[in-house]
Amino acid sequence: MTHNKREQHSGSSSGFTFRVPRLAFRVVRPALYVLLLALTARLIFQPDPRDDLRHADQLFRTAHYHAALQRYVELAANHESAEIKLRLGMIRVVRGEYDLAERALRHAMTLGLYEADRNVAALYLGQALIERGQPLGALRTWAQIDSCDRQAAICRYDGPRRVLRAEWSLRQGDYASAETDFRTALALNLPADWYALATYRLSLLESARTPAATLARLTQAEASATAPADPLLTPLLPAARGTSDELRAALADDPALRPQLLGRIYLDQDLYGLAEAQFSQVAPNSPNALAAAAYAAYTRWRAGDRQEGLKRLEQLVQEHPDEPRARTLLALAYLSTEDTAAARTQLDTILALAPSDPDVHLVWANWYVAQRDYVSASTEYQRALAQALPGQRGAYALLVARFHLTNTYDLCELGLPAAELAARELSDNGEAWTTLAAHRYHCNNFAGAVEAAQLALAQTPGAAAAFYLGSALTALGDNEAARQTFIQAADLAPASVWRERAEAALASLP
Repeated sequence: MTHNKREQHSGSSSGFTFRVPRLAFRVVRPALYVLLLALTARLIFQPDPRDDLRHADQLFRTAHYHAALQRYVELAANHESAEIKLRLGMIRVVRGEYDLAERALRHAMTLGLYEADRNVAALYLGQALIERGQPLGALRTWAQIDSCDRQAAICRYDGPRRVLRAEWSLRQGDYASAETDFRTALALNLPADWYALATYRLSLLESARTPAATLARLTQAEASATAPADPLLTPLLPAARGTSDELRAALADDPALRPQLLGRIYLDQDLYGLAEAQFSQVAPNSPNALAAAAYAAYTRWRAGDRQEGLKRLEQLVQEHPDEPRARTLLALAYLSTEDTAAARTQLDTILALAPSDPDVHLVWANWYVAQRDYVSASTEYQRALAQALPGQRGAYALLVARFHLTNTYDLCELGLPAAELAARELSDNGEAWTTLAAHRYHCNNFAGAVEAAQLALAQTPGAAAAFYLGSALTALGDNEAARQTFIQAADLAPASVWRERAEAALASLP
């Protein structure tokens, strides 16, 4: 009995009895709680790669690309993650580093991406391939993106895919395919910024056929977009070279003038087939008929059919020897092919026909630039400025200032006064203030450069203005403000020479 009772109390096969006093439990329990809380805190507050990725994504979404790149590079060095590689590839595309972008995006795809991320990767990879001169690879890549016969959450990438493909078709002169893709994209609940671009591009293509309907579409376009912008896709949005206001004005103008106006818009955007078609529609008895014929011939030349375009221009000059516009375009064509002797023959005649036309002196200036005779070119620019009408002096002064800035010839003696005049005459023009900031900086007026660059940025935020502001601040010894401004320059134009210059300047700051 005693043995059984001992075993019952012992709880041990050895017969040894150990009891924990109740007071000990009271001491141990709080200690366990503290230990558990400490372990939980470690799990909660330890570094989380996804938190870092979300932070980097926020930088990307807010167009702080310089800082975002640094975060993505750090994450990629420490984590073999498809998501991180995807983001690294995306920002490389934004920065114009297409070779590095392609490698990162393909790596991300091999690691495995969720369906939505896979579509984003295909969009960016296709654009990188386009920029690298591999359009067939880009089209095959874009074809992998889910179309809108799938669920809406996935097919939201189909619209941007079609816009990018339409842009490529436009560049190839395949206007029918571009029109089809733009129209389909507009029916796919595009993000607002993509919707605006697609509307403008489709309106360009349809303007000549249905001007009234096109004008109505442009007028109501802003109210028609329903989906918000997608910050991850916005950097892929193609740049629009024209404006809806310009197109609306042409469509609302006199129908007899419309072909000439549309033709110039198309020519400015390198839509040569559309431009030539419009110029050819100008009535033969119109006062603009000769100018339209000259522009049609010049358009053919610009489109790549140099022999036919040159032949038409020469024929027009032969048939209308007293018409300076055809001769001017012919001179420009000769200059582009470096046939300077033939260009000079035309210029001598043009000067005799229109000695007081400032544009004649601009063409002469271009001729001298082609000869690298900057002294004579500068003289012709000054003559053009002197003969410009009062309302045009600002525009001509800006051309003069650009010449001196580009060629660094008499920058402070002649370029700076022209830049000052341009800024006074074009006080709401950001480019004029940027040009003035550049001249002042190169002429060691650093405080004046800061003032002009700040005015430029207030008008139109641009990378060049930010770069010159940072350069002037550096010269004044304000390195911290310069650092922030160089970063701004890099973010404003991440795929440009201004980003490269800004980052080089950042690297040289103490």
